[in-house]
Amino acid sequence: MAKKRKMNYFKTSWRNIKKHKGFSAINAGGLTLGMTSCLLLLLYVWHHWNYDKQFTNRDNIYILQNNQEGDNKIFTFAATPKTIAGAIDSEVPGVKRTARIFSYMADGLISRGETGLKKTGSFADASFFEMFNFNFIKGSPSKALAQPDGIVITDELAASLFGKEDPMGKILKRNDKTPLVVTGVVEKSPLNSSFRYDYFLPWQLLESEQEWIKNAGWGSNFCQTYVQLKDNKYYPSANKLIKKMINAHQDGYKGEAFMFPFSKMHLWSKFENGKSVGGMIDQIRQFLILAVCIMLIACINFMNLSTARSEERAREVGIRKAIGSSRKSLIAQFINESLILSAFAMIAAIVLLAVCLPFFNRLLGIQLSTPWSEWHFWLFLACITILTGIISGSYPAFYLSSFRPVKVLKGSIKGGKGALSVRKILVIIQFGFAVFLITAILCIYKQISFIKDLPTGFEKGNLVEVPVEGNLGKNLNIFIDEAMKSGAIISGTGLSQSINQAGNNTWGFDWPGKLPGQQILIDVLRAGDNFSKTTGVTLIEGRELSGANPADSSSNIMINETAAKVMKLKTPIGSVIKWGGSPVTIVGVFKDFIWGSPYQKVAPMVINYGGKNSTVIALKLNPARNISSSIAGIERILKSINPAYPPVIHFSDDDFEKKFENEKTLGLLANLFGGLAIIISCLGLFGLAAYAAELRTKEIGIRKVLGASVRGITTLLSKDFLQLVLISIAIAVPLSWWALNNWLENYEYHISLNWSIFVFAGVITIGIALITVSFQALRAALANPVKSLRTE
Repeated sequence: MAKKRKMNYFKTSWRNIKKHKGFSAINAGGLTLGMTSCLLLLLYVWHHWNYDKQFTNRDNIYILQNNQEGDNKIFTFAATPKTIAGAIDSEVPGVKRTARIFSYMADGLISRGETGLKKTGSFADASFFEMFNFNFIKGSPSKALAQPDGIVITDELAASLFGKEDPMGKILKRNDKTPLVVTGVVEKSPLNSSFRYDYFLPWQLLESEQEWIKNAGWGSNFCQTYVQLKDNKYYPSANKLIKKMINAHQDGYKGEAFMFPFSKMHLWSKFENGKSVGGMIDQIRQFLILAVCIMLIACINFMNLSTARSEERAREVGIRKAIGSSRKSLIAQFINESLILSAFAMIAAIVLLAVCLPFFNRLLGIQLSTPWSEWHFWLFLACITILTGIISGSYPAFYLSSFRPVKVLKGSIKGGKGALSVRKILVIIQFGFAVFLITAILCIYKQISFIKDLPTGFEKGNLVEVPVEGNLGKNLNIFIDEAMKSGAIISGTGLSQSINQAGNNTWGFDWPGKLPGQQILIDVLRAGDNFSKTTGVTLIEGRELSGANPADSSSNIMINETAAKVMKLKTPIGSVIKWGGSPVTIVGVFKDFIWGSPYQKVAPMVINYGGKNSTVIALKLNPARNISSSIAGIERILKSINPAYPPVIHFSDDDFEKKFENEKTLGLLANLFGGLAIIISCLGLFGLAAYAAELRTKEIGIRKVLGASVRGITTLLSKDFLQLVLISIAIAVPLSWWALNNWLENYEYHISLNWSIFVFAGVITIGIALITVSFQALRAALANPVKSLRTE
């Protein structure tokens, strides 16, 4: 009997769905878009939530963070002294192992015979692969980095260099000079991994190549240190001991290392005053909320359209109750209808997801994949389908099943005031969310534009950079001279780091009037001749550093405006300050320029001369020549000086744009899913307007016969919906103001919200709603009144 009853529910539900194809299509379409949007957002969230989950020991692994006081605040960074790892191994109980990695100098050319590839790498301790269980295809994790001249490569790099040949024991060359033996092959890490390297090199090789690293002590912070505990019960005591280590080994040093969970590193990487305050997790929360809201909007559409048809379904309810149907069976009937539509919508959403995912990946530059083979993924889809069906069908089911058969059959129910008020509230919620999304999109766009338009302090246009590698270091001046003679550039200079990449700083400066114990973190950049001419950085007073002046190479420096203000130097030129205890003379002051994050205030900076110790060559392209021909000329010179290396040229304006990737991603997703949410809202409004026009068909016919104009009828049908939209704007604007102000507070440089953003968002929302409603209103107003009245 129960089985027969369920089959009857299904048949009746299917009959009702087919009978009202238009409304069913709008309902299913809204649910499909909502589900597809939700699944795409959840895949993106899942991608970040599963960062480094491939490492089974991740919950017992900690990365050392370093807190240092200065400028009345605490700076936190993941660089530590190389010596702390050995001290932890010998002095801290409960530690299973430590491992250090250093990536700054590891990238380079990996070649076999005539085949050379530029790849990314990292130096690491032998214990690294025992701590992080990479999938070893060949070799032993415990021995792979024990050999001083070994190299562990990924399967991807192995295939590029060896094809199907076994790479184990074969010789590769690094930077066309250092022979290395392949001691292991590991599977390439997924995109959601912190270690996306093409090869790994032993720590011993780093110390043999770099004398300063071999001799580095407790005051030099340059590597990342990881600690694996035997059990997390040792964390409190181990962390307490580690916090004291740096100060204990160096007098007068205010550094404090602490253990931070490796499992939280990706999502909780933002620190303020020594404490983790968020990071990527903030964006993940935003997208989770967006996914839930989009699904709710789709469910609200379903509720609205179902209750809008209450008068039509009332007679059905009345007759079924009169012949003995219980309220429980009617609720089951209506819920069954919404579950069927939800199931159809999910099937369509799965198809749409498969079609959209490649485009979504290209748009964001990631590689999200759908786990079709995982049973829990299908279980998750089934849960969403059922939950959506129940949520979207619950209110219509309980409302429609509450009709009293006597009143219904007498014709005394006309839609129900309860349904009308709830329906209005739901429309207000829908369009309130739409107003917020439009405002957020405008705010994000204006914030990104504002930061991009901030003066950088250097000229990005026509500025390119070439990494110093191979023979280029000893032929730096020859390369610049040749490029100038060819007419490709008008100036060039060597830099210790890219003009777009901060990272080198120190506390080690003293100056007259500095307070005892005062710590100021100062950026340090080495530059060669013609620094300001090449980069466009403005020299305010004094002169530039030059290799022609012997004192510039040892005891002269330039400082920026901020450094002059911090040091309170009335006449900076000629002032003598101390760097690491040695006196240096200021010979020039240059205007501030953005070296690191464009969202943070410019730090005090010192530039010293270091043309022969450059890692990057900055080149100012000749504005009188075509850019492509200038680049081609530079590439020819690079090939003649450095034949083993493929030419690499970075445009500074492109590198500067990369600093906005997080905000661009946020803007792209807000635009995409905000637009979909608005479309879903409009589908619901379109359906409501169509049904409202259908109910008032005869009224419209009578009005037209009595002389009402098309404009008057259109206004009559539109004004109720527009009133609801205006109410939603009035509610959403103050909430948007509060939420967006909180978001902007995350940036030191940000726009100020003004009324124009909210007016524009309101006008767009009204325009969208008006277009949606007016289409149905005009259609009804233009209909022939004879057709609507001839049945009376």
